[in-house]
Amino acid sequence: MAKRQSIAWAELRVGMLVIAAFGLLVVAIIFMSEGLDLFQPTKTITAYFSSASGMKRGADVRLEGVTIGTVRNVQVETNPTSPEQSVVLELSIDDRYSIPTDAVLSIGTIGLLGDSVVEISRADAVGPPLADGGELQGESGGDIQAIIQETNDFMANLELLSEQVNEITARIERGEGTLGLLLTDESIFENMDAAMNEIRLLVENARTGDGTIQRFMNDTEVYDSANDLVARLEALVEGVENGEGTLGLLMNDRSIYERMDNLLASAEGIVDRVDRGEGTLGLILNDDTMYDNINQAASEISTMVSSVSNSEGTAGKLINDPSLYDNFNQTASELLKLMYDFREDPGKFLTINFRLF
Repeated sequence: MAKRQSIAWAELRVGMLVIAAFGLLVVAIIFMSEGLDLFQPTKTITAYFSSASGMKRGADVRLEGVTIGTVRNVQVETNPTSPEQSVVLELSIDDRYSIPTDAVLSIGTIGLLGDSVVEISRADAVGPPLADGGELQGESGGDIQAIIQETNDFMANLELLSEQVNEITARIERGEGTLGLLLTDESIFENMDAAMNEIRLLVENARTGDGTIQRFMNDTEVYDSANDLVARLEALVEGVENGEGTLGLLMNDRSIYERMDNLLASAEGIVDRVDRGEGTLGLILNDDTMYDNINQAASEISTMVSSVSNSEGTAGKLINDPSLYDNFNQTASELLKLMYDFREDPGKFLTINFRLF
């Protein structure tokens, strides 16, 4: 009886030992799956993001690319205080690593289509270390869905471009458009071939014929004339540089420059005097009295012209009254008649009657 109790107790201890070992194995597996050291203390940090971007529990938390913890929990805030705090991530981080309060958090991916990870960067951080239970605001990283959508848009545009290129190629093959005609119309080739033949004949005639081009190419007289012209131009330039002739004096005589400078100075002085209202021209341009007098004279002249146009006054009647013209015309007619009678019978007008009481 005592022997059976001893065996049962031994079996119970073995079973308890197996159960304890199995429990420790489970705990170790859990900690190892979360990337944590079983005997290393950790601290919890709460991170806020505007979007989870596919983040899951157990995802890695990396500091400068090195895994230092895991994501313990992911949840959506029911009443977020701001759109940037719509998603809450609970991070379990190795307590050996110091995370500044102004560190930069973002959600990245392992590769292009890999799992999501939390990236921590403290490159430019200068804040104090974050304590256990601290909070950080994460930045919105590139969403893989947005990247895929942009890739799809790019592929759609590329497909559309390919269709347009195929359509242009088909039009060219059908001989449509300028480029299609250039590539498919044989008459254009024939015209170009004829043009090339004409150019070839022109070159042959220029080399072997007796035309103007041939003379330019082979006659040394043309070269001599051109060379002589260049020599004369060189002599002219040399003469100008040496101060010869009018142009040379203008280019090299300093006295001309000084006289022109004095002339410009005098002109500046005159302009300054005119600006100050000195002299007749200065008064004309700056004196308001002269302007008023001229304006008044112009007004009076305008009034006088208006009066003459309205037949007012002697000048108005002289210009506009037709009776004066009629009287003048009648007087001229009478004078013509008188002169005619005088030529016909001068004695009639030159007879002198002398009476003595």
